[in-house]
Amino acid sequence: MDKYLNLFADINEAKTENELSGIFKKYKLNRKNKERYPDIEFDISIDEINDLKKTGIITENNIFDLYLSKNKQLTSLEKLLYSMLWKQGDLKKEKHIILGIYNIDTGTVFNQFGKYLRDKNNLIIDQHVIRSFIYFTINEIEIDIKAEHFTRFSDLYVNWIKSNALLNSNKNLIDELLFSLGQKLKKEEKKRKE
Repeated sequence: MDKYLNLFADINEAKTENELSGIFKKYKLNRKNKERYPDIEFDISIDEINDLKKTGIITENNIFDLYLSKNKQLTSLEKLLYSMLWKQGDLKKEKHIILGIYNIDTGTVFNQFGKYLRDKNNLIIDQHVIRSFIYFTINEIEIDIKAEHFTRFSDLYVNWIKSNALLNSNKNLIDELLFSLGQKLKKEEKKRKE
């Protein structure tokens, strides 16, 4: 798997966005499906969360109020999105996103996503990105990313991005590169261990 360590050298040595984009082809990495992961252009402010609390949609514990499952007055979109969260078993994960919007750290990918939703200067950091960065940092592949991995490596990752003007101005592209690499590392490591 050492073949991918050069990928980080290529990222660090890149001088243009086009050179960064060329890394996908060089390492046979897939681009994100923009239909599945379109760029999120909206923000969610603290005031918006506070308004949801005033209406009772979000509790003081920063989760959706249970009455939502009984509320027939929700919009069709609200019903659909709530149903998707319920079906995926993701109810209560909104707490981490909300705390991220409040800029309260919980050390989770949902929390970091909340910070991103509040302010696009923050980074999206998910399990695949952390897996890639762990590989780059200590040359190990972690199949199952846990909270301690996120806690240990997320600040290092943020500092790496922010210390390089090209990377900082192309955060979404770097996220996409490391997301794709992290998926590939996981798949190849699982196959290797079989």
